[in-house]
Amino acid sequence: MAVEHDLIIENTNFTLSKVPYPSEDRVLYNYNRLRLIDKIKEGNWFVNIIADIDNYYGEDYINSFEYQFLRGIKADTPFEIETNPKNYGKGEVFGRIHRFNVGYADEKHNVVFGLQKISMGVGRIWTPTDLFNPRNPLALEPDQIYGAYALSYTYALGELSEVMGVVAKRHDHSYKYAGRIKGNIGFADIALDLLSSNDAQMLAYEIEGNLFDTGIEWRSEGGYFKDKLLDKEFYQGILGLDYGFEDGLTVTAEWIHSSKTYSFDEILTHQESTLSNNRHLSSDYIGASAYYEFNLLFNGSLSMIYAPKDQSSYISPVIEYSISDDASIAIGAMLYGGDKESEFGSLDNSYYLRLKATY
Repeated sequence: MAVEHDLIIENTNFTLSKVPYPSEDRVLYNYNRLRLIDKIKEGNWFVNIIADIDNYYGEDYINSFEYQFLRGIKADTPFEIETNPKNYGKGEVFGRIHRFNVGYADEKHNVVFGLQKISMGVGRIWTPTDLFNPRNPLALEPDQIYGAYALSYTYALGELSEVMGVVAKRHDHSYKYAGRIKGNIGFADIALDLLSSNDAQMLAYEIEGNLFDTGIEWRSEGGYFKDKLLDKEFYQGILGLDYGFEDGLTVTAEWIHSSKTYSFDEILTHQESTLSNNRHLSSDYIGASAYYEFNLLFNGSLSMIYAPKDQSSYISPVIEYSISDDASIAIGAMLYGGDKESEFGSLDNSYYLRLKATY
C-alpha cells in the first residue's frame, strides 16, 4: 500500500544530585524515559505517535514536596494522558502519551487533529506568545512540554505567507481559540497572533529577520495579555539576537520585559492556567546561550539567565561526548547565584549525568 513507516526507540537516563525544594538535604536519584516514536505516512496523510514510560528511582526524591508538586501539574487536556503511577518502594513508574495526532498536508493545506505541539513564537529562550506549549528555560529539559488536544489548520496564502487557526479543548472542557497570520515584508517575517480562553486573552506580534548583511538574525515577539484569573493586564515582550560563527560557535542573546510582576504564591498556585509561564517575579531578565562543537565527538553548551532586579543568576553548562552515531553521554549542572533571599540565589545547585541512546 506504499505506507511509509518510521519507528524509533529512544532511551534517556539522568542520574541527578539536587536539593529538592524546600528541603535542605541533598538527594541522589535516577530518572529514565523510554520513548517510542512512530511516524506513519501514506500520500498526504500522516499519523504521529510518541509514547513514554517514565521511571523515577530514589525514595527520598519521590517522597519530597517538589516531586509531588510537579507530578500534580497535569496536561491541559480533557482526558488523562498519564497512567496511574506504580510505586515499588524506592521508585515509581508510569506511562504517558506525549503526542498522538493525525493529519493531512499538501502545498496549500495542513490539518492536524489530536495531541500535538502548536508552534507559535520566535523566541529561543522565552516564548511569551506561545500559550499552548510554552518552553520553560529553567527546566532540566526545556522542550519536553505537554501537547495540546487541538484541531489546527494552516493555509498557505503564498510562498512566504500563511494563516493558521487553532481550537483546543482544555482540562475543564472549555475551549481555547487562537489565530495567526504571517507574511514577509521584505526585511523580516512578521505575524499577528490572537488568543482567547476562559482565563486569558492575548493580542500579540512576532517578527524575525536578518540584520542587514551582518549574518545576525534578530527577532522579537510580545503583546498585550489579560490575566482573567488574577485580574491583571500587562505587556510582555522579548528582543533577541542569534549569530553563528564560521568555527562552529553559535551564540544567542535575549531580553524579556513584563510591565507587571507576580508574587511567588500567585505563580506557585496557578500552574495549570493559560498564563502560567508568563508570570514572573521580576520585570526584566537577560538570557544568553552558546553552543560549540569542539570536534566530531565533543560538543558543549552554556545557558544563563540574569535577573537585574536582585542580581541573581542561573547558569547551565553541559559537555556531551558522542559514544557512537546513536548514543551519547553528557555531564551538566544547574547553578544558581545570588543572595539567599534572591530569586535564583535561594535555590541549590544541581548536577547530573545523562546517557542517551536511539535504536
